[in-house]
Amino acid sequence: MKRIITLAALAAGTAAAAGVAQAQVAVSGSVGTTGASVEAQVRIAPGIHLRGGYNYFEYEADDTYDDIAYEGDLDLSTIGAFVDWHPFGNSFFVSGGAFIGEKGLALTATPTANVEIGSQTFTPAQVGTLNMGADLEENAPFIGLGWDTTFENPGLAFRFLAGAMFTGSPQVSLTSTGGSLSSDANFQAQLAQEEQTLQDEINDYEVYPVVQAGITYSF
Repeated sequence: MKRIITLAALAAGTAAAAGVAQAQVAVSGSVGTTGASVEAQVRIAPGIHLRGGYNYFEYEADDTYDDIAYEGDLDLSTIGAFVDWHPFGNSFFVSGGAFIGEKGLALTATPTANVEIGSQTFTPAQVGTLNMGADLEENAPFIGLGWDTTFENPGLAFRFLAGAMFTGSPQVSLTSTGGSLSSDANFQAQLAQEEQTLQDEINDYEVYPVVQAGITYSF
């Protein structure tokens, strides 16, 4: 009987070890402020996971800067690479890494009334269409906290993550097309002054909040 119990225990231990060995790789899908994300995750040591994937987000933006109403899109198309550390040996984890790729805001404004640009006032016909771009750093470090039940048991699991992407100050560009003064030197000087005003307005926007929730499947 003792031998049978010992063999049963060894068999159970072997099965458990096999289950753990199989649960080293996972795939996931999530949604959040970085858009839709697909990722792969690997456990390289107890409490240490490597994670990487692709994120895509497009958002229609309507904002007013210096009394001019703009509309357009915010686009984030990034590849992410992260190390997740589970310091307490449970689902809680600390994550660090980076989002790499294009991140930018593209806006246009077509005034329908006289508008002040720089220190002068211009008519809609003189201005034409204003095109504003705000590009973020391609390499944006990330740090966050989360809850991830991946690898606790093979199969479906849940992950939630919240943190900050450090994008740096957006680099603003402002141009005008289609107006009667689009090539005028004085107008271009006023446009450059307006561009600096916009740059000053958004210089403090250096952090993009990251919140993701999704499901994982481990093998």
